[in-house]
Amino acid sequence: MHTFEELQQLKKEPTKVTVEGDVYRSSATGFEKLALNELQSEKLSVDTSIHTYITHSDGSMDDMTQLVAIRDPMGSGEILIFDLSKKTIDNLKEKFGDSNNFFERNDGVLRLNGKVENFVAGWMQNIREDRSYEKADADRNGRIEENEAQALTIAFERQRDYDYIGEKLVQVNAGMGGDNYQSLGRSGDAHHLFETDKEKAENKAQGYTYKRDISSSQYTRFENTVEKELDHTLQMDANLDGTVTLAEGLQDEFGTNFRQQIIDDTQEFHEDLLEDHPELNDGTRLQNYNIGLSSILSEAEEKQMEETFQKEALHTQEQISQNPYFLSGTGTLDMLDANYPKIDIYG
Repeated sequence: MHTFEELQQLKKEPTKVTVEGDVYRSSATGFEKLALNELQSEKLSVDTSIHTYITHSDGSMDDMTQLVAIRDPMGSGEILIFDLSKKTIDNLKEKFGDSNNFFERNDGVLRLNGKVENFVAGWMQNIREDRSYEKADADRNGRIEENEAQALTIAFERQRDYDYIGEKLVQVNAGMGGDNYQSLGRSGDAHHLFETDKEKAENKAQGYTYKRDISSSQYTRFENTVEKELDHTLQMDANLDGTVTLAEGLQDEFGTNFRQQIIDDTQEFHEDLLEDHPELNDGTRLQNYNIGLSSILSEAEEKQMEETFQKEALHTQEQISQNPYFLSGTGTLDMLDANYPKIDIYG
């Protein structure tokens, strides 16, 4: 219960936004820290052709990325060499600046060691295994192309509710809907990524332009190779704590003002709600409205739901055949639903 004065104060305060949940968590690795003499004697096969530069009009070149090396977190025993951006490396050095954590080799490769090697390797393992980058790369060319992205296990559920007094939004709560991760292709939010040429042409002809909804988005921006996604993840993980929060993921795609975008989106929803249900427009008390869960069903859950509906439909049809008055008092729409059940895959 709130007093009149408290309600008036809440109406004056800016709308608050809470964003909760973790999108990604790095995997645990246990590489022992190498001694300096071990790093110096390590033999690596380095292909400098993958190193990239920025060429200026005067002919000078700056490093855009640097080759780094870590042990393979998947246990192959190999040393992996790949590019990381200078920005990411600078952030890592600021966080893990202890001695011998970064070993500059004579061939230009930055050998990661100790805590920073385990940190970067943990994120690489998460990308390759938990997010299914290796499994999704069906043609094994090192890139996630076209419909291969459907197999990436990066789609998650979303939940949103808000507190309000009449027309005033007091607080919006946006969060994850649990750990029900599914392949990207099962998310309705990602359907536009896999449209056929025919669908694209039809949408263009109708003047339809897809726009991502920040409040119900079910995946974060992603790259098409393990190495690029690793660099991207290391930048999303702004505080380098081994976790990409939903807030970090939303900021990466929608910018630093993403909370205001959530407010604007919810405000539009709330105005439509009050227009349809004016009885909810009560300025004398604090109320909560739960918009609900943007869910994603796994293939097993979808199959189980289909089987359940089919059994219920069959039962209804049997009852009607035995008793024509079985649905007496039931509306036409109810009868249609009973005989021809429909399944909403995406909630």
